[in-house]
Amino acid sequence: MNTTDTTTDTTPADQPSFTIVRDFAAPRDRVWEAWTNPDVMARWFHPETLVTPRESVSVDLRVGGTYTYTMRIPDTGQEFPTAGRYRRIEEPRRLDFTWGSPEDIDDAPLVSIVFDETDAESTRMTFTVIGLPNDSGTDASAYDGWNSAFTVFDAEIVG
Repeated sequence: MNTTDTTTDTTPADQPSFTIVRDFAAPRDRVWEAWTNPDVMARWFHPETLVTPRESVSVDLRVGGTYTYTMRIPDTGQEFPTAGRYRRIEEPRRLDFTWGSPEDIDDAPLVSIVFDETDAESTRMTFTVIGLPNDSGTDASAYDGWNSAFTVFDAEIVG
């Protein structure tokens, strides 16, 4: 897996954002499934130190549909409910959705993911969050959390 992390301070709408680019040794269809199949999502949709119980994951994969999941700290049981609304679905190339608390899914940051085939067995994922800054190194960093989740993701789709 190759990792390229790119940060932009603003988007054209003058909003904070960040981008993470990762190459995965897996076909694009497999990468797409990992983002859209609740059984697979439960196995990786969390940073390395958390878990996502399968029963907490729901997906209504259509424009306007919603998804939910809850990350949990195994040692303490503290939970982090998360949800969003799908804004754009172009299987298997692009997926856009909001990402935030279940109460604020329409006002939450926007995630945009582009999946490019680099060859028949490799996929480059360009993951952009609009509405949050690159907060790497801070407590509860969204950037670091996603970066960690992509390490779990890589093990899931390659393993």
